[in-house]
Amino acid sequence: MSYKEKYAPSLHEPAPLRAELVVRPDQLRVAFTVSLESEGIEQTLPLLQRACEQLQRRAREATGTEVTLRPRDTRFNRSAPKKLSLPEDEDRTFVAVDGLLVLPLPAELDFWARSSRVGSLVRVCHEMERDSRESKKQPRFGFGSVEAFVSQPELHRAELLRRFVERAREVASALGSAEAPLHVVDCAPAGAVEQAPVSLEEVGLSLQVHCRLDVVLGRGDSRGNG
Repeated sequence: MSYKEKYAPSLHEPAPLRAELVVRPDQLRVAFTVSLESEGIEQTLPLLQRACEQLQRRAREATGTEVTLRPRDTRFNRSAPKKLSLPEDEDRTFVAVDGLLVLPLPAELDFWARSSRVGSLVRVCHEMERDSRESKKQPRFGFGSVEAFVSQPELHRAELLRRFVERAREVASALGSAEAPLHVVDCAPAGAVEQAPVSLEEVGLSLQVHCRLDVVLGRGDSRGNG
C-alpha cells in the first residue's frame, strides 16, 4: 500500500439532519466512567472522588477554561471469583462512578478555536485513560465521545412553537377548502425540547407537538377529516 493510499483522509459524510431548528452549540460534554476494585467501599469512594477531582483539574489546565464535573451514578458489584483467588479476595467489590465533564463553547470562539478546545479535552481523556492503566490499584478511567450541545434548549421553545403553527397553517390551507376549512384541534401539551448534536457548529432542535386537523362545523361539533 502506498503512502498516499495509507494516509489519505477519508471523506466523512454527515448524517442527514432531521430537525425543526438548527442552532450553534454553546457547551462541550464527554461522558466518563471511573472504577476500582477493592476490599472496602469506605476506602474506595474517596479514591474515586480524588480521581474525579484530578480529572477536572487536568482538563481545566489543558483547556484554559472552567470545567464542570457532574457525577451521575454509582454502581456497586461484587467481583467475580477467580480460579486462583485467595479467601480474602472473595470480599472484593467493584465500584464505578459515571459522570459528565462539561466545558463552555462561547459564541466568540470560531471553528478553529472550538476545534482546539475539543483537541485539548480529547488529549486529557487519552492521558487519563493511559495513566490509569499503569497500576491495578489505581482507579481506571473510560471515556465516551466528545459532543457539542445546547445548554438551555428550552429557550428556543417559542420559536419551535411558532414554526409548528406556521406549518400547521400551511397544511390546513393546502388540504382544506373554502367550504370545509381545516382547523387545529385536540392539541396535547408539547413535550420537552429535544436536541441532536451534529457538529461543532450545529445542533438540531425539535419539539414534539401532537395535534389534529379537522373541519369545525359548529360549537362542540366537528367532522373527522384529519
